[in-house]
Amino acid sequence: MTRPSEKIPNVKVTVKSIKGKCSLGHQVGEEFLFEGGLAPGGLCTEGMLTVIPAARTLMFGGTHFWEKDKDAISVCCPDAENLVVFEIRRI
Repeated sequence: MTRPSEKIPNVKVTVKSIKGKCSLGHQVGEEFLFEGGLAPGGLCTEGMLTVIPAARTLMFGGTHFWEKDKDAISVCCPDAENLVVFEIRRI
């Protein structure tokens, strides 16, 4: 059985806003937890592909130099007509 690593910080993903309508039903305020390096259930494939690069940076101690909060970053779903914005936060 796969278990979360105690060496990898948890990262929380929150749906911050939606412009239009998410075709897979994500809602503002919905949260997903990458726990000790393990992916959360329920996050759509496009969301996962968008979130993973930034989440991995935060999991392994990195930052995104343009963000004021070094423990967070916002990323967007690739559907420009139904834009879902995710906040990714190291916790």
